[in-house]
Amino acid sequence: MSGKVGVWAFILGVILSLVIGVVTGFANTESSLGAIVAIMAILGLLAGILNITQKETTNFIIAAIGLTAGSIALASLGLILPETIGKIVTTTFSIFGVFVAAAVFIPALKAIYKISKD
Repeated sequence: MSGKVGVWAFILGVILSLVIGVVTGFANTESSLGAIVAIMAILGLLAGILNITQKETTNFIIAAIGLTAGSIALASLGLILPETIGKIVTTTFSIFGVFVAAAVFIPALKAIYKISKD
């Protein structure tokens, strides 16, 4: 059951990143962005805790590094796009990057603990 919750948490995080990015392009949400980022980080932690088995840890960490780096690179595209579209792209990928970075945090800590314990 916890595996399904983790999968749904990850899917929800991806969908929320997209929705939040689009909404911020058309509305002034600057004042609530901190709370949104905090919620996405908590959702990412939940997805990382519930989703990743010991066997999947290495592959997940590698994939998360790629997704986080890609998110940062794609977020920077917002600087060269027209204002509204740029804001959507920047916010979407920035929030997605926070979500993925939080999701990888617990599995990475577990991996470091296992390495140092051996």
